[in-house]
Amino acid sequence: MKKIVLIMGGILFFLSFVNAVSASEDVAYVVTNHYNIKAEFIEILDELDLTYEIIYPNEIGDYDLFEFRLLLLNDDFFSNWAEIPINDLPAMIVNGRNIDEWGWTKRVTTASQSIPIHVDLDNSHEITENFPENIQVYNDKDPNVYYLDKRDIYSGLNIIGMNTYDNEDAVIAFAEAGTVLTKQGMPDTHINANSVFFGITETEYWTEDTKQLFKNSLLWLAGGGDSFNLQIKEGQNLVSLPLISTIDVDELKNSNLEILSIKEYDGSGELVEATEMHNNLGYFIESTENLTLRVDGEEAEEEQSVELNEGLNLVGITSLDNMLLDLLPSEVIEISRRNDEGFYDIATYYEVGGWYNAFELEPGRGYWFKTNNEVTWEYFPV
Repeated sequence: MKKIVLIMGGILFFLSFVNAVSASEDVAYVVTNHYNIKAEFIEILDELDLTYEIIYPNEIGDYDLFEFRLLLLNDDFFSNWAEIPINDLPAMIVNGRNIDEWGWTKRVTTASQSIPIHVDLDNSHEITENFPENIQVYNDKDPNVYYLDKRDIYSGLNIIGMNTYDNEDAVIAFAEAGTVLTKQGMPDTHINANSVFFGITETEYWTEDTKQLFKNSLLWLAGGGDSFNLQIKEGQNLVSLPLISTIDVDELKNSNLEILSIKEYDGSGELVEATEMHNNLGYFIESTENLTLRVDGEEAEEEQSVELNEGLNLVGITSLDNMLLDLLPSEVIEISRRNDEGFYDIATYYEVGGWYNAFELEPGRGYWFKTNNEVTWEYFPV
């Protein structure tokens, strides 16, 4: 949190040789003045349990910024931009006013529309994985986005959020440590730490998808654990946790008011309200609208063991890869998955011929398993 340091005369004399304030926080949030502090940034940092220090331009020299896990840059014009070590430490650049100074583009461009702006996404990176290919980024038509035009952007950047009218224009882009950005006629830019340009800067209009992209970007920069995005649709959803994780249901519902209920199977024919969610089990989530739930945890590397009762079991896989039905024990004779229309696809096992109407088990989905006997299902994550 923002710290207030009171230094009295004797202490000031004693510490006069100190050149910088030692950082004990995760994020250095750099903003021109307290009027420009974005409440949405603070709310999300708190939600992610990332501690922060608010730093004003005239204080930059008082801190060793390299002791922070990452830098969060506000959408302000910084006259002392050269003192901010963008490209040398992990940086979340929600800023279009100085990005040309730091050697990512020759200039920055703004875009506006008569309808709320949409952005195309490349889902191949963990920041954007499991998102739709196109999302609405603002809940109003008035706010603009910054983008790095294809004529101005430096080569070497990875574009994962694109202008819907030209996918070579970057609304969201990242650079990994060790990258050299180049542009003909311009000096090379050496990237020494992972960094993200996030051109969707008007935070008060962010949609839930935009907030989640911002969270994913922060967590990628902070280097914390593994994550998976569950795409929840309005109505009932049959899901599971593909990472080793435990989620408190009350906390999840309190932070996502769209969720009406989370239910588990009690083994006796009833769906009951869950208190916690665990990997290897399936759950029904009922929501009033579409939303993205980020699951944080650890990718499974060791053998998983699941006790299956005779009859019905509500389960999922702890894996980020699909799994073939042929890997299941022979006691599993039927598998059902809920499709987008709310009906069930059913795969059935026959001793002669194997699986009929087979499909692969997918990370994040929940399944009904029917068995003809109790069995311990043991599997290695693919």
